[in-house]
Amino acid sequence: MSKYTTDEKYITGKKGQKIAIKAYYPADKESKYPAVIFSHGFGSNYRALEHHGKTIAEHNIICFFLDFCGGGLESLSDGSMKDMTILSEVSDLEDVYSYVCSLDEVDTEKIFLMGESQGGLVSAYLAPHISAKIRGLILWYPAFVIPDDSARRIREGVNEVFGQMLSPEYDKVAVNIDIRKIMHDYSGPVLIIHGDKDGIVPIRYSESAETIYDNASLIVIKDADHGFDDDDSLYAINNSIDFMLKNIKDP
Repeated sequence: MSKYTTDEKYITGKKGQKIAIKAYYPADKESKYPAVIFSHGFGSNYRALEHHGKTIAEHNIICFFLDFCGGGLESLSDGSMKDMTILSEVSDLEDVYSYVCSLDEVDTEKIFLMGESQGGLVSAYLAPHISAKIRGLILWYPAFVIPDDSARRIREGVNEVFGQMLSPEYDKVAVNIDIRKIMHDYSGPVLIIHGDKDGIVPIRYSESAETIYDNASLIVIKDADHGFDDDDSLYAINNSIDFMLKNIKDP
């Protein structure tokens, strides 16, 4: 017998765009459960991450995935990548958070934000704005490098990433994001997981984040690159679940 169930739907965000969501629920949906919202990285979509939903749900935590509007070429949500910015994704995540809070089966006092790469930056950006309402923040190889990369592209007159043309506003928005302020403004528990061979987001950004956040721990995966596969992926999800189980306990 399956230990989880799934549900797919669209919600309409505050900007009128449809946002695709997939949820993995514990098999018994009669109780209230903790929840986590897992955000994908630049140019990706939730199908790249949803294999983790089963494992999370089997630990009695509801896991929600979303496709950011314009977040990737194969996104199921509305929008184009040429319109996407960090702040447009923050808005999408806030809409999904509000939706999750509206569900009867969610314990709204035990919600986590979780993100990979750009989705990690987006989650970190939103966290201080709802810090009193979430239990913690989980960041896999978070792309805190983005403002620096945007500054470099502006200097060089480049307007693409990995061959993908960006919104004219993408770098203008990103270059003005104050990473240190985002971190200083969030005092809840933070788990950062990063590979020491990451060629896209150098690990020094996460090492710095660990020192700036009030309550952060950094797990370094030896020889792991940007994105986790096989044993590294299993190690990351198990540590993420342990972090959530620890922090859903009432004081």
